[in-house]
Amino acid sequence: MILHDLFDWTSSGVGLTGLALTVGALWQATGAKRAATEAREAVYQRNAADALAEMVRLAEDCEQYLLLERPNEAALRARDIVSRIPKERKRFERFLIADSDKLKALEIVFQELVGQLSLVRSLEDKANARSTGDAIGRAKAELSSVHGRLLSRVDEEDS
Repeated sequence: MILHDLFDWTSSGVGLTGLALTVGALWQATGAKRAATEAREAVYQRNAADALAEMVRLAEDCEQYLLLERPNEAALRARDIVSRIPKERKRFERFLIADSDKLKALEIVFQELVGQLSLVRSLEDKANARSTGDAIGRAKAELSSVHGRLLSRVDEEDS
């Protein structure tokens, strides 16, 4: 009888140890899942910041091409921006929700700039080229401010 009781107590001890190890593993897995989710969010935010940085670079290229009297290349860069804004806005909707309206407005501005750049073909109309360059500069500044706000949110969450 004593052997049977000893066996029962040993089995109970092994079962409780197994249960404790399982609970510990679940607790660690929950923490790992939370860390993985936070890391995925950080990567998405960083990708959104990189996408906006690329659009800012395209706007700078557009401005430089206009200064170099190459309106065709400037129009091409503006078209690239027009095609990327809706795609990136949809792709990173969670992170750009605060600036969604501003990005829609910038998309319209760059569409208008494509039309203006098509009128600056000869560059003999220096006033038209200058006003288009100023408009590109303002649009680039707005795009940079959206990028800056996103970067500040990324930096806030990193610290």
